Amino acid sequence: MLPERYVPKKVVAITEADRRVALVGTLETVSDEETGSHVVVDDGTGKIELFFDAGENGALAGAVRGEEGRLVRAFCTNEGGRLKLDVLQPMAGADINLLKTVEELYEKAGL
Repeated sequence: MLPERYVPKKVVAITEADRRVALVGTLETVSDEETGSHVVVDDGTGKIELFFDAGENGALAGAVRGEEGRLVRAFCTNEGGRLKLDVLQPMAGADINLLKTVEELYEKAGL
Protein backbone atom coordinates (compact mmCIF):
# COMPACT_ATOMS: atom_id res chain seq x y z
CA MET A 1 0.00 0.00 0.00
CA LEU A 2 1.31 3.43 -0.94
CA PRO A 3 1.63 6.07 1.78
CA GLU A 4 -0.95 8.86 1.71
CA ARG A 5 0.41 11.85 -0.19
CA TYR A 6 0.20 15.53 0.68
CA VAL A 7 -2.38 17.17 -1.61
CA PRO A 8 -1.45 20.65 -2.91
CA LYS A 9 -4.07 23.13 -1.65
CA LYS A 10 -4.68 26.84 -1.31
CA VAL A 11 -5.58 28.10 2.17
CA VAL A 12 -9.06 29.10 1.01
CA ALA A 13 -9.72 25.55 -0.29
CA ILE A 14 -8.72 23.60 2.83
CA THR A 15 -11.56 21.67 4.48
CA GLU A 16 -11.80 19.60 7.64
CA ALA A 17 -11.96 16.51 5.42
CA ASP A 18 -8.42 17.12 4.12
CA ARG A 19 -6.04 14.75 5.89
CA ARG A 20 -2.71 15.88 4.43
CA VAL A 21 -2.05 19.10 2.56
CA ALA A 22 0.90 20.92 1.04
CA LEU A 23 0.78 24.72 0.99
CA VAL A 24 3.09 27.16 -0.78
CA GLY A 25 3.25 30.70 0.53
CA THR A 26 5.15 33.34 2.41
CA LEU A 27 6.30 32.52 5.93
CA GLU A 28 4.87 35.34 8.02
CA THR A 29 5.54 34.40 11.65
CA VAL A 30 7.49 31.83 13.65
CA SER A 31 6.53 31.40 17.29
CA ASP A 32 8.29 28.91 19.53
CA GLU A 33 6.46 28.95 22.84
CA GLU A 34 5.92 26.19 25.36
CA THR A 35 2.19 26.89 25.31
CA GLY A 36 1.84 26.66 21.52
CA SER A 37 4.52 26.72 18.87
CA HIS A 38 3.31 27.72 15.42
CA VAL A 39 4.09 29.34 12.10
CA VAL A 40 1.79 31.49 9.97
CA VAL A 41 1.84 31.05 6.18
CA ASP A 42 0.14 33.38 3.67
CA ASP A 43 -0.49 31.94 0.20
CA GLY A 44 -2.31 34.95 -1.25
CA THR A 45 -5.77 33.42 -0.73
CA GLY A 46 -5.50 33.60 3.04
CA LYS A 47 -3.32 33.14 6.09
CA ILE A 48 -3.19 29.98 8.16
CA GLU A 49 -1.64 29.07 11.49
CA LEU A 50 0.18 25.72 11.50
CA PHE A 51 1.08 24.29 14.89
CA PHE A 52 4.00 22.03 15.73
CA ASP A 53 5.16 20.22 18.83
CA ALA A 54 8.18 22.11 20.17
CA GLY A 55 9.29 18.98 22.00
CA GLU A 56 9.01 16.81 18.91
CA ASN A 57 10.29 19.40 16.41
CA GLY A 58 12.28 21.60 18.76
CA ALA A 59 14.84 22.45 16.12
CA LEU A 60 12.19 23.53 13.62
CA ALA A 61 11.62 27.03 14.97
CA GLY A 62 15.33 27.69 15.22
CA ALA A 63 15.93 26.40 11.70
CA VAL A 64 13.31 28.67 10.13
CA ARG A 65 13.82 31.74 12.28
CA GLY A 66 15.05 34.44 9.94
CA GLU A 67 13.13 32.91 7.02
CA GLU A 68 10.14 35.20 7.64
CA GLY A 69 9.07 36.88 4.41
CA ARG A 70 10.43 34.07 2.25
CA LEU A 71 8.65 31.53 0.10
CA VAL A 72 8.14 28.12 1.76
CA ARG A 73 6.22 24.89 1.21
CA ALA A 74 4.49 23.52 4.30
CA PHE A 75 3.54 19.84 4.52
CA CYS A 76 0.75 19.44 7.10
CA THR A 77 -1.45 16.78 8.68
CA ASN A 78 -4.97 17.53 9.91
CA GLU A 79 -5.22 16.68 13.60
CA GLY A 80 -8.63 17.37 15.07
CA GLY A 81 -9.43 20.24 12.73
CA ARG A 82 -6.03 21.93 13.18
CA LEU A 83 -3.13 21.62 10.79
CA LYS A 84 0.06 20.21 12.27
CA LEU A 85 3.24 21.21 10.47
CA ASP A 86 5.21 18.08 9.53
CA VAL A 87 7.88 19.63 7.28
CA LEU A 88 8.69 23.20 6.27
CA GLN A 89 10.67 23.42 3.02
CA PRO A 90 12.39 26.69 2.07
CA MET A 91 11.65 27.49 -1.58
CA ALA A 92 14.36 30.09 -2.18
CA GLY A 93 15.29 30.10 -5.84
CA ALA A 94 12.15 28.21 -6.87
CA ASP A 95 10.50 29.20 -10.15
CA ILE A 96 7.08 30.26 -8.86
CA ASN A 97 5.60 30.37 -12.39
CA LEU A 98 6.65 26.78 -13.03
CA LEU A 99 5.18 25.78 -9.66
CA LYS A 100 1.86 27.42 -10.58
CA THR A 101 1.84 25.56 -13.91
CA VAL A 102 2.40 22.23 -12.17
CA GLU A 103 -0.38 22.99 -9.65
CA GLU A 104 -2.76 23.79 -12.53
CA LEU A 105 -1.89 20.48 -14.22
CA TYR A 106 -2.57 18.58 -10.99
CA GLU A 107 -5.92 20.34 -10.67
CA LYS A 108 -6.90 19.57 -14.27
CA ALA A 109 -5.97 15.91 -13.75
CA GLY A 110 -8.04 15.80 -10.56
CA LEU A 111 -5.08 14.90 -8.40
